[in-house]
Amino acid sequence: MTRSPKIGEIVLLVMVLSACTARAGEYDFDIPGIKKRPYEIGGNLETRGILHRLNRHGLLYKTKYYDASESATRGEFHQILELNGRVLVGPLRARIKTHSEYVETYRHHDLDHELYEAYLTYNTSPAFTLQTGKRVFKWGKGYAWNPAGFVNRPKDPEDPERDLEGFTALGADFIRSFGPAGLQSLSFTPLILPVSNHINQELGESGDTLIAAKLYLLLYDTDLDFMVRLGPRRPEMYGIDFSRNLKENLEVHGELAYLRGYEHKALDDGGKLASQTSNAFSFLFGLRYLTASDTTLIFEYYHHGEGYDSGEADRFYSFLDQSCRNYLDTKNQQQIDRAGKVRQAYLRDKNFMKDYLYLKVSQKEPFDILYLTPYITLIANLNDGSFSVSPSATYRPVTNLELTLRTIFPIGGSMTEYGEKQDRCRMELRVKYYF
Repeated sequence: MTRSPKIGEIVLLVMVLSACTARAGEYDFDIPGIKKRPYEIGGNLETRGILHRLNRHGLLYKTKYYDASESATRGEFHQILELNGRVLVGPLRARIKTHSEYVETYRHHDLDHELYEAYLTYNTSPAFTLQTGKRVFKWGKGYAWNPAGFVNRPKDPEDPERDLEGFTALGADFIRSFGPAGLQSLSFTPLILPVSNHINQELGESGDTLIAAKLYLLLYDTDLDFMVRLGPRRPEMYGIDFSRNLKENLEVHGELAYLRGYEHKALDDGGKLASQTSNAFSFLFGLRYLTASDTTLIFEYYHHGEGYDSGEADRFYSFLDQSCRNYLDTKNQQQIDRAGKVRQAYLRDKNFMKDYLYLKVSQKEPFDILYLTPYITLIANLNDGSFSVSPSATYRPVTNLELTLRTIFPIGGSMTEYGEKQDRCRMELRVKYYF
């Protein structure tokens, strides 16, 4: 565990930096003939408080807190500092983004530092760019899920806009423009992703090298991408996505991915965790619609080809239930250890079953309340009928300050994904300041 500085020290440091930045901004104005600075420095400070109302009858709770008498509620405190900078020197561009997070719970506290991005790009011409370093790639057109995001970190559907860490790659961009009709533009992005003990560990074993590529076409006002990722000890991945504005206020998008040779781990009839090599198609279809009254609707259907079917999920929950019963009868730690390994195998994805719906409805400044945006999110598991509902609101009372209140209610019966969640309810308050 890293030594944690006091929260007051962190806040004081950021306030000083922010004040300096703000004071500089007071006297920032353009003078004809004076060149703008070739660099930018900024960041944000976020304070997040989380209150959990625990589902003490849920199987995920029982297998995690089997040895403790927990209260009905527990809290978390997060302090997040993100710093970013950009430098432009002729055709050379550099960008860096850091993420530092202090977490305090009733059991522990910790301070982690991550480098989210650190990369260089070199524009040899308007049509060709070289890039190297750690970068966030945004492959795919989906809002809550990206089955074709082969070089993306997986999103959390409950918080899909949250910043994520990038991957380290060496690549290039080839760009060509054509006429105003038919094929309007084309770009090709090849990537080389090495794996070592310090970079890209999630993509393979040390010494592996993966290759990925994306071909982008703007064809008849439709955005099209064709993607591929290949590498040792990992499934072959092939994908396509599209996005098109049918009207000024209506956009449709979709993704299709094929995985060849992925490892599928599931419990067999004897209660053992077995692994087999499989192939799978995953796909997503969605739309965004903006009404005349500034109501935005985002809808997506996601088929998770690598996910578990209803029979596999039933065996999973039955196994957890039996493990808890055996532990209570025998106090045999091996029962809980086995349950933990199985839980980890099944829940490696945020949504581990086959078919899901996502719906988000947001309203800008209702009843003429300036800077307020309430919204509600629904995520439904179509295989077992469980779902979560999240009424939330964001308020921006002054420049650079954002307040967000979120509540999440998982709803479902026993032996269902959301019915067995660790929380019965979760509330979050976020205060975010940009500087």
